[in-house]
Amino acid sequence: MTEINRNEEVLRLLKGAEGRISGEGIAGELGISRAAVWKHVSRLREEGFSIDARPRLGYRLIVRPDKLIPTEIQDGLNTSFVGKEIFYYPKTESTNLVAKKLATDGAKEGTIVIAEEQTKGRGRLDRDWLSPGGKNILMSLIFRPKVSAMEVFSMTMLTSLAIVKAIKKTTTLSTQIKWPNDLYIGEKKIGGILTEFNAEQGRVNFVVIGVGLNVNFDPSVYPEIKDPSTSLRDVLGKDVPRSELLRSILKEIEDGYKSFGEGRASQLREEWNTYSLITGKPVIITSLDAVEEGIAEAVDADGCLILRDSKGRRKRIFCGDVSLRVSE
Repeated sequence: MTEINRNEEVLRLLKGAEGRISGEGIAGELGISRAAVWKHVSRLREEGFSIDARPRLGYRLIVRPDKLIPTEIQDGLNTSFVGKEIFYYPKTESTNLVAKKLATDGAKEGTIVIAEEQTKGRGRLDRDWLSPGGKNILMSLIFRPKVSAMEVFSMTMLTSLAIVKAIKKTTTLSTQIKWPNDLYIGEKKIGGILTEFNAEQGRVNFVVIGVGLNVNFDPSVYPEIKDPSTSLRDVLGKDVPRSELLRSILKEIEDGYKSFGEGRASQLREEWNTYSLITGKPVIITSLDAVEEGIAEAVDADGCLILRDSKGRRKRIFCGDVSLRVSE
């Protein structure tokens, strides 16, 4: 068992105790020495947990910080398989990179990778994703859907829809989706999704869905963020419990994934379109070799945007290496 996992086991016992629990009791439960118990308690204190220790009386957990460690996420998580296996990192280069390696090595469907901070986080088109440590939700999920490569966009769709629903349930805030993968409150970006997959002969082996969601930080103090951005805290004026929000997101993702697997992709798409930020608006879409302008009508079954030009002609725009903005 790793050092991090042992810390989590000590925390689990502290959380489950009615009142205090002795060092001897923790040591006996985990098969470690009392000195080791003290070491793990000290590590938890360094992470922000307030733990009272009294000679001959034992330990008592007083305050739990907003940490996205597995025990905090799984405490109250109402899912059947999503989030049952969690890999947590205080800091890593990219949760998608870690998740792709785990998926290649056979990680179970529903496994998630979560980090407090990323050093090389990125979004679509290889854009950097800036996020200070301990403030936001940065995670990647592993799925193994029985789909073709052409159907993978449905995974992005169900994830963005799940996040919109979870934010509404947790904070009452209304969020919209900007095709193909961004989340907005009003005119400001609040999050994004990066979907990557591995396939052979057109059949998908695994899908990794990366989520970056601005929760409790202030984007305005980072001039390097080019897009107008906001966070849930900015809009609400108070911090949002990240673990509670994350549990809601994971539940909504699992429900959406089950619906997709049961053949209800068209219903998910119809619901997704009701949250679209750009439906009925004039947009400009830039790709590597062309610029398209027109009115955004809807997203079809393949994740293509239906664009109506000035002459009334409709064109399907694929969600590959394109950039979209709403025209003035």
